[in-house]
Amino acid sequence: MNRNILTTLGLALAFSVGALAQGSSNPAAPPPGGTGSKAEAKAETKAEGKAETRPARNAGYPFRGKLKAVDLTAKTLTLAGREKDRVFHVTAETKFTKDGKPATLADGAKVEEVAGYARTGKDGRAEAVTVRLGPAPKDVKPTDEAEARASTVPPAGRAR
Repeated sequence: MNRNILTTLGLALAFSVGALAQGSSNPAAPPPGGTGSKAEAKAETKAEGKAETRPARNAGYPFRGKLKAVDLTAKTLTLAGREKDRVFHVTAETKFTKDGKPATLADGAKVEEVAGYARTGKDGRAEAVTVRLGPAPKDVKPTDEAEARASTVPPAGRAR
């Protein structure tokens, strides 16, 4: 009888040591209870079919070129292109400047060069965010921050 008990205890000990060795030999495997990490939570969410609710990033892009047409009725600017023209739609949020001062879409009919920043709208069309009418102003004053940086730079050849 003692022999049966010792054999049973020996087998139980061998199985438990084997199970511990199995777990430590694969450190990449997560423990059965889970780690609670963000990556694991995302994987579980996707596995359940739930999409994360995060707004899509709508990155914009700069544009510049020769103004071909201004349509005040449709509120569009058309820039001449090499292969095809580009049309930018104007919204209520579009900011216009001309010679560094606020302007309107109607002021665009009198200029040749335009530049600005646009993004793709929800309906897939290009929407102008900012539009500069005419050439870039040449006498732009530096900001106070730029002046402060310039005043702290020592002249060349002199040590502080």
